[in-house]
Amino acid sequence: MRSDKPKIGITLSETVASAVKRWPMRRSFDYLKREYHQAVIASGGIPILLPNIKESDLIKSLLGTIDGLLLTGGGDLDPKFYGAKPHKSLTVLTENRDAFELEIIKRALEKNMPMLGICRGHQALNVVLGGTLHQDLSLLTGKILKHSDKGQTGAVFHKVVIESKSILHRIIGQETIETNSSHHQVVDKPGQGLRISAYASDGLIEGLEHHEYDFVVSVQWHPEGIYRRTHSKRLFDALIEAASSKNRL
Repeated sequence: MRSDKPKIGITLSETVASAVKRWPMRRSFDYLKREYHQAVIASGGIPILLPNIKESDLIKSLLGTIDGLLLTGGGDLDPKFYGAKPHKSLTVLTENRDAFELEIIKRALEKNMPMLGICRGHQALNVVLGGTLHQDLSLLTGKILKHSDKGQTGAVFHKVVIESKSILHRIIGQETIETNSSHHQVVDKPGQGLRISAYASDGLIEGLEHHEYDFVVSVQWHPEGIYRRTHSKRLFDALIEAASSKNRL
C-alpha cells in the first residue's frame, strides 16, 4: 500500500577505509546516527537514507524517489570547493560524500525541492551557492563562544537570536532560543541569494535561508539531537509540511 507520508532523503556520513582499524571498520562505511531519522518519523515523514554515490544519473534517479532533502552534520567539506587551502584543524576529508552531497544539493535546488540543512549540511548548502567558510573558530578574533567540546558530547548549549522577519522566525515563533552546538567551522560569506536568519551572541552565523525557493532553510546547530524540544520539532514539522505539499502535486 502506498503511503501519503512524504519521503525525506537523508544524507549520510562516511568513514574512510583504514588498514589499522579493527574489522569491520577497516572498510569504508556510510552511516548515520538514529536521531535524524527518528526526528523525521516523529514529524510524520518517511526517512530514506541516501548512499554516497558519484554517478550523476543515479543521483538524479534518487531525487525522483523523495519529496524533501535533509542535509546532515558530519566531517569537514574539502576547502577546495570554496577556494581555500586546507587548515591543520581539518577533519579527515571524505571524497565520496563531498561529491554526492554537492551534486544532490545542486539538483535539488533545480527541482525546487524542500531542503533542511544541519551543521555540515548548512555549510555545504552555502558552498554550493558560492559562499565560503571559516575553517576553524581559532582563526577568528574577538570573544567567541564555546561552540563544541573535545568529545563532541552534544552537551554544549548557547543562545541563538533569530531575525524577526525570517522564515525561521515564522517556523519557530521565537526571537531567542537555546540550541546545542558541536562545530569548529562556521559560515563566513553567505552564498548567492542566501539570507542570514540567525546569529549566536558572538555574531557568528547560525541560520541561512533562501527566499526564491519554496523551502530552503539551514541551521548551524543540531535540532535532531534535541528534536523533542518545541523549537526543534517545529523545524522538522516545517520540512515535512513543505515536502507534503510537493508530494500532493
